[in-house]
Amino acid sequence: MKVHPNTLPAVLPAFGSVIAGQGGMLAAILRGPIVDGIEQPPFALLVSDATEGEFEDIAWGEYGKDVPGTSSRTDGKANTEAMALTNCPAALRVRELVIDGHSDWYLPSLGELNSAAANVPELFSTEDYYWTSTQHSRLTAFVQDFEDGNSTWGDKGGERRVRAFRRTPLDALTT
Repeated sequence: MKVHPNTLPAVLPAFGSVIAGQGGMLAAILRGPIVDGIEQPPFALLVSDATEGEFEDIAWGEYGKDVPGTSSRTDGKANTEAMALTNCPAALRVRELVIDGHSDWYLPSLGELNSAAANVPELFSTEDYYWTSTQHSRLTAFVQDFEDGNSTWGDKGGERRVRAFRRTPLDALTT
């Protein structure tokens, strides 16, 4: 496997910092995906501000309905696109957002939301669990709690919080 050269900026902003012009705050630096055997560059994972990109009481999707293409634990963007194709309410709500001129918001995967929970838990409400875009079965999808740090599979018919995320190249952190 070929590895993309490390392209981290010399000085990174603090986790939780607002990234000017990008519509959100730095939640994590994640490894890029492997495409055709080549590791892509790492990227910055941004979380939207709660006032613009967080919603309460939204269902993931239809309980008992399998949504193909939503099992990735690392690619929330692809999961969200698959969810939107089947009119999942959480995905549709996040995809209609435009924040700071950016319209590429998505529901984070299990791994992406876990990364945010590890780095910036203070940016999230402790009132309820948050949905991820990672489906476990036709009945459940992964949820994350920020009060006690619990992670589990939640009933897809239930209503929970949703927070919008997006990716940006690392060089956007220093421009």
